[in-house]
Amino acid sequence: MRFCKKCVMPDTRPEIVFSEEGICDACLSAERKVSGIDWNARKKEFEAILSRYRSKDGSWDCVIPVSGGKDSCFQAITMKNDYGMNPLCVNFVPCEMTEVGHHNLEFLRDQGFDLIQVGANRKAYREMSKVGFHKLGDCCWPEHIGIFTAPVKIAVQFNIPLLIWGENSQLEYGGPATARDSQTLDRRWLEEYQMLGYRIEDLVHDGLEMKDLKVFTYPSDQDLKRVGVTGLFLGHFHNWDGRANYEKMKSLGWHPNPDGPCEGTYTDYENLDCKWVGGLHDYLKFLKYGYGRATDNACIDIRKGRISRDEGFRLAKGYEGKLPRKYLQDYLNFIQCSESAFMATLDRFTNPYIFKRDAEGKFIRDAAGDLIKLDYGLA
Repeated sequence: MRFCKKCVMPDTRPEIVFSEEGICDACLSAERKVSGIDWNARKKEFEAILSRYRSKDGSWDCVIPVSGGKDSCFQAITMKNDYGMNPLCVNFVPCEMTEVGHHNLEFLRDQGFDLIQVGANRKAYREMSKVGFHKLGDCCWPEHIGIFTAPVKIAVQFNIPLLIWGENSQLEYGGPATARDSQTLDRRWLEEYQMLGYRIEDLVHDGLEMKDLKVFTYPSDQDLKRVGVTGLFLGHFHNWDGRANYEKMKSLGWHPNPDGPCEGTYTDYENLDCKWVGGLHDYLKFLKYGYGRATDNACIDIRKGRISRDEGFRLAKGYEGKLPRKYLQDYLNFIQCSESAFMATLDRFTNPYIFKRDAEGKFIRDAAGDLIKLDYGLA
């Protein structure tokens, strides 16, 4: 495992690319955002695009997928207040929403937005969660699909052609150049970056029926063409900064995590809506790739000049790698799984080249029951 020379991102991150100088593509993109992009020109381009969609009679003129998080609330408020659009907000209901998640959706409605919530039937959701966890190592796999399909289905249903997504994750966190430079999100993007190689149709082999999975299916090409659906990344036209988004939303009444830092990181403002999308989901990433949410947050703060690289390493080491316990029993109850079977699945997805093992190949845990990473140094 080697680390970017500027931030603390390891080369185990899927699809990340390092330069010959050892700099990750996300850091290079961050530099380009400062000096290589004319944001005024991009704003004018965006305004020109929006002028083709803006409603003249007060009807909804764009769909904004929202979780109630700082970024999706920022998207909605920016589109309404800065660009004069009239958004319809669409929320895909997670497996188990938190109290603060409920509050922040109410915050959005209090700001003057209409909101449609789409909830999959819990029986199918539960079975999909089992498949996601036990087969794919993603406890939130159905949620990661639904947040990209439900808003598009609503757009088709109400004949609203424009969708506004948030940041392009490949640009902000690293990934293929073609995806980093994209301003759109479509079916291909969903299937390449969210489905993990498993299609909705594959669930039939797991005992589910397609009639119970309609929420998770993308609209047909015929319907997309009929409505003219276009999905744009706001982050392509706006210099994205998650912490700045948080500060602005908090000043308006949006609530961070009432318990302080979220499990697995040092911030209190990310992944608050679902009980396990933050802690457990990020812990699985830690097991697979040796880094988690604290590393992601530290890398962004380093690129923004808020903390040093040494501080980033300290924060990642201090906050990552601990089994999240806050909602563990809730999750076990939801997928009807014993803790021993849960731990066995975690071990199956744990990278043996990153964590210490004994002579028999079993993973070694510390006194708190957490895995111990091999020492790769900080090169």
